[in-house]
Amino acid sequence: MIITPEYADAFFTAVASRDPALIAPFVADDAEWLIVGPLELFPFCGQHLGKEAVLAAYQRVRERRWNLTSVREFLIADGQSASSLTRFTGTLPLIGRHINVRAAQFARFHDRKVVEFCSIIDTLGVAEQVLGRALLPVAAAPAPALVG
Repeated sequence: MIITPEYADAFFTAVASRDPALIAPFVADDAEWLIVGPLELFPFCGQHLGKEAVLAAYQRVRERRWNLTSVREFLIADGQSASSLTRFTGTLPLIGRHINVRAAQFARFHDRKVVEFCSIIDTLGVAEQVLGRALLPVAAAPAPALVG
């Protein structure tokens, strides 16, 4: 079965909802799922093998009760694969900080189920927003322009 842009949109919308019940119909039983991010700040990040582990990760997200909205900035479907660039914004109630972060997401499908998924977030940017401070010192002088 060909993955259409409409089907890919439905999948990425389910993922953005962070609701395991909405995500479950899209996930293969033997899915390999990777959410790249700092585990110390976001315990749902990391490698998740199998549908049960994937849904448990999203349940941990739901337990945080983050009120985030999402806007898909880009989506492409390529027969058996799909990718999106999504911006998440909102306030994290536990710390009262507003965040604005992008996630690049890539999915490979087999029989209309996701068998491989990778989500890459701007980990430095989101960590700084959550912690409320820069993680790297500001350079004393601007970096020199590259000469090509």
